[in-house]
Amino acid sequence: MKIKELFITICVLFISINSIAQELELKNKKSWYVPDYASVQLAGNIGLFSVGAGYEIFDDVWYAELLYGYAPRSITEAESNHLITIKNTFPFFTKELRNSFSISPIAGIAITYDAGNNTFTSLPSQFPKGYYISNAIHLTIFGGFKVHKDFKNDKIFKGIDMYYELGTVESYLWYAITSSEFSLSDAFSSAIGVNIYF
Repeated sequence: MKIKELFITICVLFISINSIAQELELKNKKSWYVPDYASVQLAGNIGLFSVGAGYEIFDDVWYAELLYGYAPRSITEAESNHLITIKNTFPFFTKELRNSFSISPIAGIAITYDAGNNTFTSLPSQFPKGYYISNAIHLTIFGGFKVHKDFKNDKIFKGIDMYYELGTVESYLWYAITSSEFSLSDAFSSAIGVNIYF
């Protein structure tokens, strides 16, 4: 009788420990739709101030973000602009430094929809056909670098990136190439930002 009770106790204990371990493992795994990091950016052709969330795809090969940007009237000299951006960043390589720091040169491309009052996806009726092209959707290319810091205690935040980018919008680059009144230096702008990993 005692062997049977001991066997049942060991089985119940084993099942309990196994189910607790599986539950802890599930808590540590994020669902696919939960972002890997939050992002905040200042300037860079996607609004004076942009916030959003992103995903690290293919383990440090591709970073994809969805950002909301805002450019106030004082900056745009027109109506305030609200921008939605899908930003893709690609690090070339990562150089490990001391104290859990690393640095990576980056390049990327972003697609931005500008929902301001002075933008349009199709030509307004007051203009002749072909007079202007759509100015609500822009393609931005950029390059720069990011510095990453891993945190030892990763209960809340796993790490942080600080980055700098120099980029241009396709229409600015076109004007710089085709117009003598628009210089190449006018086509580029800088951005700084922070990504917080959780």
